[in-house]
Amino acid sequence: MIGCNEPAATSEKNEKDTSSVETSTETSSMPVYDPAMDPLAVGAQFSRKLGDTLNIKMYEFTMKPGDSAALHTHPDHIVYVLQGGKALISFNGAPPQEMELTTGMGFISGQLSDAGKNIGTTTIKLLVADIYRPRVK
Repeated sequence: MIGCNEPAATSEKNEKDTSSVETSTETSSMPVYDPAMDPLAVGAQFSRKLGDTLNIKMYEFTMKPGDSAALHTHPDHIVYVLQGGKALISFNGAPPQEMELTTGMGFISGQLSDAGKNIGTTTIKLLVADIYRPRVK
């Protein structure tokens, strides 16, 4: 047992922490937020907002087979696949790529623009959290 303010007694060698922390006040690489390109505005018919606080919007994004989501822009964000399927997705204006979204997979991404289409036979459901950090104008 370890009590407060007492060091842990162990026979195992402590590993040195090799993680590093870098700080920067540079935000000029982050584009100004354009509300017209917000995923909840562009893809409103596919979205159900779950929360919007502390500069984070969390929503469920659902696309039935054949549905297409128009070009929209995410800030830093995470995506968790609640229900998988096959999608054709274009990132940052690049040619579309076919992706198999497997239930339980997750993504962490910086700011990007994307558009997509459900080309499979199942409904795709994603849990998305967009993180709106301060932007330089």
